[in-house]
Amino acid sequence: AILGQCTGYAKNCKIADILNSDGTCTTNKESGKTPIGVVVYIGSDNCGQALSLKDLGAKAWSPGYADVPGLPNYGSTSAAESDYDSCNNTQKIIQAGDAAEYPAAWAAVNYSPIAAPVTKGKWCLPAPGMLNSLYTNFYAINNTISKLGGKQLTHDIPVWSSSESDYFTAWAFWPGAAVCNCGVTRYVKYLNDSGSVVRPVIAF
Repeated sequence: AILGQCTGYAKNCKIADILNSDGTCTTNKESGKTPIGVVVYIGSDNCGQALSLKDLGAKAWSPGYADVPGLPNYGSTSAAESDYDSCNNTQKIIQAGDAAEYPAAWAAVNYSPIAAPVTKGKWCLPAPGMLNSLYTNFYAINNTISKLGGKQLTHDIPVWSSSESDYFTAWAFWPGAAVCNCGVTRYVKYLNDSGSVVRPVIAF
């Protein structure tokens, strides 16, 4: 399997499975296989996306008020949650400016787990639909992250998406949503103090 693009291999996977560096999915850690993420989404086309085992820290989405060209703006949660296009969104962001202008997207693209350096450049900021799937399967996904010794999602730190609401805000996932039922929500893009973290996904 080639990581970073849809291969159809996701038909053999389920949400909260481990994605290994060879593109296979397993329920538990298996000898000879290297886990690199946790499956958060499988589409009807057997294309999947998996979440990284670590977050890359709090980053601003963008320090300015620019609207990324070609990136759709979603005015409501339900509209945002229909977007699963993590990697196309991320490409539009990085084409619009450098890492100083769009720190979150560039952090995702520059990420690669030590176990799979060939995946550098293939990780993306998750689209809101991805984060909604993460919300729906929060405990199962967190359980797998924990099993692998990864950094669990916590209830108090939002995770950036790759979609804008308007020139001023972008969508993020509030993990506390699993408790407060508030799901995917909007955050001001330039907040960087205790702001949202970057948690990349990879297509497979």
